[in-house]
Amino acid sequence: MQSLYLRDDLVAAVRTGALGVPGDDLFSALSAVEGEVYRRAARRCTSRVEIGGKAYFAKIHEGVGWREIAKNVLAGKRPVLGARHDFEASRRLCARGVAVPEVAAFGEHGVNPARRRSFAIHDALEGFRSLEDVGHGWLATPPSVELKRTVLTEAGRLTAAMHAAAVCHRDYYACHLMANAARLDRGEAELAVIDLHRAKVHRRLPRRARVRDLGALLYSTSALPLTERDRLRFVAAYAGAPAGIELRRRGGFWRAVRRRAERLHARAVASGVATGVAALAGTGIASVGRLADLGRDPPLPFRFDVSLGKGGVCAICTAVLRAQPGRRLVLRAVVDGREMILKAFFGPRAVRDWTREQRGVKALRESGVATPELLGTGRGGAARILAFELFDEAREPSVGDVGKVLATLAQMHRRGIRQRDLHAGNFLVSGTRLFAIDGGGVAVSKTVDGAQRLADLAGLLAHYPSDALGPVGPLANVYEDAAGVALPKQAVGELHARVARARRLRLAKFIAKTNRECTAFAVREERRRRIVVERGDDDPQLMHIIADPEHAASEGEPLKRGNTAAAVRCGDFVLKRYNVKDRWHRHRLGWRSTRALKAWRAGHGLRFAGLATPRPRALIEIRRPQVGEAVAYLVVDHVDGERLDEAVDIRTCGALARMFRAWRDLRFAHGDTKATNFVVKGGDIYVLDLDAAAFHRVGWRFARVHRRDRMRFLANWPDAPASLRDAVTAGPGVGGERA
Repeated sequence: MQSLYLRDDLVAAVRTGALGVPGDDLFSALSAVEGEVYRRAARRCTSRVEIGGKAYFAKIHEGVGWREIAKNVLAGKRPVLGARHDFEASRRLCARGVAVPEVAAFGEHGVNPARRRSFAIHDALEGFRSLEDVGHGWLATPPSVELKRTVLTEAGRLTAAMHAAAVCHRDYYACHLMANAARLDRGEAELAVIDLHRAKVHRRLPRRARVRDLGALLYSTSALPLTERDRLRFVAAYAGAPAGIELRRRGGFWRAVRRRAERLHARAVASGVATGVAALAGTGIASVGRLADLGRDPPLPFRFDVSLGKGGVCAICTAVLRAQPGRRLVLRAVVDGREMILKAFFGPRAVRDWTREQRGVKALRESGVATPELLGTGRGGAARILAFELFDEAREPSVGDVGKVLATLAQMHRRGIRQRDLHAGNFLVSGTRLFAIDGGGVAVSKTVDGAQRLADLAGLLAHYPSDALGPVGPLANVYEDAAGVALPKQAVGELHARVARARRLRLAKFIAKTNRECTAFAVREERRRRIVVERGDDDPQLMHIIADPEHAASEGEPLKRGNTAAAVRCGDFVLKRYNVKDRWHRHRLGWRSTRALKAWRAGHGLRFAGLATPRPRALIEIRRPQVGEAVAYLVVDHVDGERLDEAVDIRTCGALARMFRAWRDLRFAHGDTKATNFVVKGGDIYVLDLDAAAFHRVGWRFARVHRRDRMRFLANWPDAPASLRDAVTAGPGVGGERA
């Protein structure tokens, strides 16, 4: 089943090619239209878009799932399955002359109610502000009496007109009433209603629906500087009669409205929601209802309400330190005038994770290990909250702090404490002190045996590059002295190999994340292409290249031309275009990864391991390319340096020895080690052209390709000096084992 409605202006935009799609693919194109995201939930996204030079708001709904349907049915509610409620309510209100954004397009696809996809595109209200934001300004600068009367009267008339049209908003808070900012400055009021996602159209509006909307509006305006006389003015405008007559005639109705607002207030207080003046934190700060609705990159700062055992207060989040969608957020926030770290847990495992974190923090503190103080526990933003003290200029331990980290690890082991996911990020350095964090990963047992000690020691040392870390034997001695135990000599002798294996495992986990949505990388799916960038990388020149790589390639300085790939320099970047040679090549591309993806993964893997290579900035993969078109684009930083074959000397030989030693530890094979693929800059050797590069898991397979890499590399210098040959072949054996 598929329904599609288009207003005349969007029909014209389609005919002129503004969407860039054929007429038979309109539903997919309109439902996938992208713009500036204003709100993103698990199955719903609201964004501002431009089509044909005009601004709209697009609401995209995915299937709600059977769990959501069952929850509503069991609660005796009619589930909201998509954008149809929004569409029908907007059409009804527009027909009755109520100010709402008009629907420009609506689409619905699918028979299964749990998987039904839909969208609604509305006209954008340019120059409007919510009454909630207007209230922020009224707290700082009280409005004139005339302006306040005008706004309240217009709000009453608008609400009455909406109810006269037999529409119940069902989410009628002050933030969903929009005011024309320009007319407010002139002392006039022009209001409109938005966000009709949950609205319900009735044949005749029942009393309880009116009570629901008016109670929600009364509750949401409790923080505004309104008097009882102001509220009576709203009653008069809503009823179309003097407030005294209306209250005598329908006193029971308005008492029900007040009771509804009081119930919402009581529920908010029980959940730790701030009320009164404390609920407003100043202009320019967005309000967040549910932390679980936030994406990985929410607009900052934002506020939400939290209770930490001392009543409801307002928390202002200034930074998102870590985001696990659907499960956890780590925030830097100001709560009641004090900066602290908040850990928010939500989703089906929230109570379990919240309890584990408290238990782990308690175990660390009782063992004598320094850990941030737990300042409070409670709820907020529909999540379980833990508040920790914030350290100024806290940082992750560097190589110079390894001794302190190992001493802390030894102290934890003495008390039978292990981290389930041990890494350097489990520790913080502030000043001269080192703190253990992340109590959620703490496991407590009676003893920690030798195998567990070695596994933790190797896993922790694997966090640092081998060249920066140096020999691991002395570090094992530091741990033994702090733990008061002696590790088996044979195990200490094999510690280098253990660290190399742990480093490879850690690297493999990271590489698996480089091509999917996660904390470090952002993925954008478009109609014919897929774009991957590092999260937060918004360089203007890079964005210009991503928007139109073909145009950027035509304007750039050619560096290399070939049948399958061409490279051009675009300012500070190098853009590499991978082509489809023929029909057979196109067929093979459907069954394997592109060379661009291999280079993207290898580049990030090398940089993660501490090796020098140009930073990969963007990966663009094209869907269903034709012969002669590009199958992918790769954007990397341009590195100015001296060619390796023109810069070989004693210092370079030392850098080459370290590079090949690291390759063996990581089981990295380049696949094309000609001299032009290496440049020397600042004493480092940068590795270029990673199209054939790979990290191998199997030792014998890596040994074969690594031998080929060495032979090809030495072939660049037929009369290579002994120092160069020693640099390439010396060091630990293949796979990180000792020779």
